[in-house]
Amino acid sequence: MLKQLFSTLGRIYSFVMSLIVAAILGVITWAAWVYYQDALLQKQFMQEGQRISVLVDQGEQKQRSWRDVLGNSTYLTFQYKGKAYTTRFVMDSGYVGSGDRVQLLYHPAHDAFRQPRNELRYDHSNRKSRLVQWTTVRSFTTENKWLFLCLVLTTATFFLLTGIIVTILPIGFLQTIARLVLTVELLIATVFFTYDTYQYFQYYNHLKTNGHEVAVQVLDTSRRAVGNSSGRNNHTPLYTYEATIQYQQQERVIPISEDDYDTLKPKDTLKAYYDVSVDDFMSVDYPPNYWLIFVPVFFGFISILLLRSSLERKPQKQENAYR
Repeated sequence: MLKQLFSTLGRIYSFVMSLIVAAILGVITWAAWVYYQDALLQKQFMQEGQRISVLVDQGEQKQRSWRDVLGNSTYLTFQYKGKAYTTRFVMDSGYVGSGDRVQLLYHPAHDAFRQPRNELRYDHSNRKSRLVQWTTVRSFTTENKWLFLCLVLTTATFFLLTGIIVTILPIGFLQTIARLVLTVELLIATVFFTYDTYQYFQYYNHLKTNGHEVAVQVLDTSRRAVGNSSGRNNHTPLYTYEATIQYQQQERVIPISEDDYDTLKPKDTLKAYYDVSVDDFMSVDYPPNYWLIFVPVFFGFISILLLRSSLERKPQKQENAYR
């Protein structure tokens, strides 16, 4: 009796926690969609807007939106062509207020002003080589990054909600839809990671072919366990190896080989390829990461299995219907 009680309480707890996680995911997905829409509008302002210098009459730092909690924002009031305007302004450093002059973008069709930059900016620093923790997502535009995040969050929310509903009501067609969505998502993932892997080898070969050999000073070396930042739970973890170097008074993080990691010490000299066209480095001995090939292969294999099982289930259902 007591065992059944604890089992029931465990299922209730799991159900409630799933609802909470689904609600949180839903809110985060909605917030990402808001930022995606904002990024699209910002792109329109940056492409079609007119850069205008305005004199601020008043700056108010009172929070008017949930987005104000995430950034150091203020609302600027100013005059333009005899008309008063108020716009949200996110400050990088310092304070912008009454009497300050700022550059804004004005769009005649919207009759509104915006900052000449995105509210949330990604770090596009070239301090770290693109070959370190490679992903083509870095090359996406701001709006495409937000759209990509929206798709990932929407998919996660959908499967979580579907699982919750199916535990209460075993609806057959909902399970079929979830299976179809999963198959499509896996196929999309296969295509994306195939493209991502192809671009990796293209970039690697470009850097190796067009880069010229330079001597750089090693400041430090490190290794990173693939799939596990610490490697503690892996019996034989796979590692990627990096070195912090100094070249022309600049510090960079570049990929190196395992042999480089074992032999290099701080203040040692390392031979590296440098390509000025992409402003990037890699060790002369750095081999390509062939393990990236297994990612699209894995997703493709799972996609084929799901497609095959789905196709096999349809004839069985039709046979049962005729009986």
